[in-house]
Amino acid sequence: MKPLFSIITPTYNRGYIIWKTIQSVQKQQYPHWEMIIVDDGSTDDTEKVIAEFQSDPRIHYYKLPKGNANKARNYALTKAKGEYIAYLDSDDILYENFLSVMREMFTKFPDKVFAIPNYNFRKELYDAHHHLIDFTDMEQRQGSTVTLQDIFHWKVKCAFGTGMVHTKEIVKTAIRWDVALKVFDDWDFVMQMGTRFPDGLLHIPYVLYEYAQRYGTDGKCSSQTYQGYADGFEVIYQKHKASPFMKGQTWYPQLIKKFKKKQEQYDKGEIPEAVYKYFPQYGTAKK
Repeated sequence: MKPLFSIITPTYNRGYIIWKTIQSVQKQQYPHWEMIIVDDGSTDDTEKVIAEFQSDPRIHYYKLPKGNANKARNYALTKAKGEYIAYLDSDDILYENFLSVMREMFTKFPDKVFAIPNYNFRKELYDAHHHLIDFTDMEQRQGSTVTLQDIFHWKVKCAFGTGMVHTKEIVKTAIRWDVALKVFDDWDFVMQMGTRFPDGLLHIPYVLYEYAQRYGTDGKCSSQTYQGYADGFEVIYQKHKASPFMKGQTWYPQLIKKFKKKQEQYDKGEIPEAVYKYFPQYGTAKK
């Protein structure tokens, strides 16, 4: 039977945790799915770990030369066979009712093109050996209603690399993950869809997945600088400023000024580097 859902998971050196991600897909109440794992040139035991799950014919594994997660996602889009395409980062988990609720909601609202559910979120700090040092309390993100303008106005923080689902209609367009972006790539992808399909957003006010920002590992959160965030906001604004949904926004240029100021403070040795921005007690200022 053709899978109704294609779940795209890019990964890089996540052998220590991706097994949890895969298991969360296998536990789905709705069984008609395929999971497309695209390995972005891992050098750890990721391939070995995934091999333990490939007796499940719904799990497909591809390994590419090192590029980035967006290149991996775009490659997976060429392989996806489902009517709906979901995204799941290789260190996050879906709750068991994720696909069944998505199926129910898209059936109820067949004119919608992409969906964003609510989620549980926390920040975690790790050492170089992937040992958890500290974490924040779990919190529910987003409210009972979310509009596209909320997303463009940064009232809803981007975390769409996991949990977002869109129809295969998106694949027929020029909308793709921007391989040049170093930050806010998921925000950009939703903005692309929103501008192309202004009535296409389906917000699902149920908590359907668990998302963690992991600091201290080899992910984006650990490699970003304060200046990098400032540059990212600048790129996003310049790319999407003509969208009607951007009208009335207040984050530009305030957020750029904020992170440039933080970079100056870091350069002066006044605050720790960006990886410790939520865990300042563990960081040391630049000397």
